[in-house]
Amino acid sequence: MKKFGVYSIVCLTAAVFCGCGKPHRTPPLERMELAAKFFRNIEENRSEQVIRQGRKLQMLMPDSTYISSLVALQEANYSIGEAQKEIERGQINKALEIIREGRRKHSGNRTFSQVYLKVFQLRNAEKLFRAMPRAKNSSGMRGARIALRSGLSLNITPELKKYLSDYELQGAALAAREKARTMAAERAARDAALKAKAEERKRKDKEARFARETAKKAAEGERLRRENRFPEQAPAQKTEPEAKPKPKPEK
Repeated sequence: MKKFGVYSIVCLTAAVFCGCGKPHRTPPLERMELAAKFFRNIEENRSEQVIRQGRKLQMLMPDSTYISSLVALQEANYSIGEAQKEIERGQINKALEIIREGRRKHSGNRTFSQVYLKVFQLRNAEKLFRAMPRAKNSSGMRGARIALRSGLSLNITPELKKYLSDYELQGAALAAREKARTMAAERAARDAALKAKAEERKRKDKEARFARETAKKAAEGERLRRENRFPEQAPAQKTEPEAKPKPKPEK
């Protein structure tokens, strides 16, 4: 639909009352001034004044669908603006109430349904943001980032996109450090296992050498004994105990 400027609507209003060579009345000055203020306030984003003046124009110009559509649009913008104020105060439920009421009044305006879904997502925004710095490892950071992106998929602003990008870089840096620590730990564990294996092999070799030397000495001792180089000792003779002297009889 073509948009008319301030002066265009004034001219259009005047043309409605003009005839071809027939007597006509001059349009009321109040209507022209009201139309001019109406469009001036639209340009200056003064929603409250636009709605008030637009309703007056609707009464003066009941057949103008263009004015009606502009008033409906301004009413929707005003409701959304009020909801935005509540969001900035952290009152998400109040913002949802305003959007619900606006959706009920302007059932044909699909903007309210879209805004309602965006505001509805914001209920969990604080919880999602709190989870970001609490992540203790790269896997937790990745999960928190995915949860935030999906939970606020309808509210991705350039600032939020940059925040997610920076957070992803931090997670990648942490993942690299974790990988380096893991590789170092695996290398240390592998070196420790090799060292323990080498020490175990040395211990077994030492035990084997000791066993061989012991067996060798035992065999050498047995050989020398058989060659009588070390004769067996004769068994010790038994000695009888010395007899005690008999006591002399007393006189």
